Amino acid sequence: MIKKNSDPIRSEKEIPEEVMEKLMQNRQRILNHEVKQEVRRNYTKPILFTVLTAAAFLILIANPQINSAIRNALGISQDPGVAAIEDNGIENNLNLVSESNGMEITVTKFVTTKRKMAFDYQFKIDEKLKALLEKNNKTEDPWAKTFEFIDVELYVNGGTESVYGGVSGMGYSYVEGDTYYGSLVSTFNNDTIPENAKLTLQITRLAWQDKEEVATEMAKAMADPDPMASFTVENAVEYEGDWSFDIEYAPLTQTATPKISNVDNLTDIKANSDALQTTVTFVSPYSELEDNSSPAITIYKDGVATEGLLSSMIFDPTTGEFETAFGLSALDKSSVYKLQLNKVDSNGEPIEEVGSFELRNE
Repeated sequence: MIKKNSDPIRSEKEIPEEVMEKLMQNRQRILNHEVKQEVRRNYTKPILFTVLTAAAFLILIANPQINSAIRNALGISQDPGVAAIEDNGIENNLNLVSESNGMEITVTKFVTTKRKMAFDYQFKIDEKLKALLEKNNKTEDPWAKTFEFIDVELYVNGGTESVYGGVSGMGYSYVEGDTYYGSLVSTFNNDTIPENAKLTLQITRLAWQDKEEVATEMAKAMADPDPMASFTVENAVEYEGDWSFDIEYAPLTQTATPKISNVDNLTDIKANSDALQTTVTFVSPYSELEDNSSPAITIYKDGVATEGLLSSMIFDPTTGEFETAFGLSALDKSSVYKLQLNKVDSNGEPIEEVGSFELRNE
């Protein structure tokens, strides 16, 4: 299973080692789909996090004087691909407002390529949501972060069929005063969005679960001897509507072909960069899974192992073929990246290095 990104928010209360070990084992059961969470949300078309799903991070900020620089750093600017286009002066700021069912949502940033989309949004929170978010933020749970969801659709050139599907996603969120700031970064499995497309983004539902309730139901599922135990949790707060935004920016078209070097034990390496990310395919001798091990990729930027760069990883255990996407922008001509494939145990701890290679845009 793919090793999750580390959460930047950690509890200050020390957790006993034996408890943490058990929790990590239980977490792995969920990640391996041995325990399935059935979220009762009645989606018409849910977001598909088919490859790598990163938990959304909730930060409740008490200081109302937070400045715009900090606010930007907490949005899609956290994504290295988005940061690269902003560093190169490419505009992605918007102020698009949509109202539905008495609630306004504003999209403040939006950027996309054929395979990746990212946007920031915000809205005023009511007392019910504020109380839930504060409760969730205080609920101690060493692995489960916020249980929040966003349903979106994406339409191309005035079409009536959404192209949003087959994506992996990462969300960020925080609250300042009475305003909720959210972000979504989505990586498509294919070149989904055409060049020069006129895009319409639609948000159809925002929902949050009670972390305490989820933890309770999860504990019951863990205690069930049935290896396929499941649990269902209702949404504690949700808003449904039709918040639509006609996007002013066409998909970015900058591309590059990275130079591959220092290859070790991996073959058939192909890489292509767009303005927001690089997609790489390669073949590894690591095929059928053995000893309950799993493949995991560590990415080094300029020699330093860096979290949060990997957007997706697809692995075919019968052939050893990998397809990954990570945050190297075609606009980044100076950084040297190294992808290292590792074999890890059921707790995500390294067993051995399988192979590696370096790449750089020129």
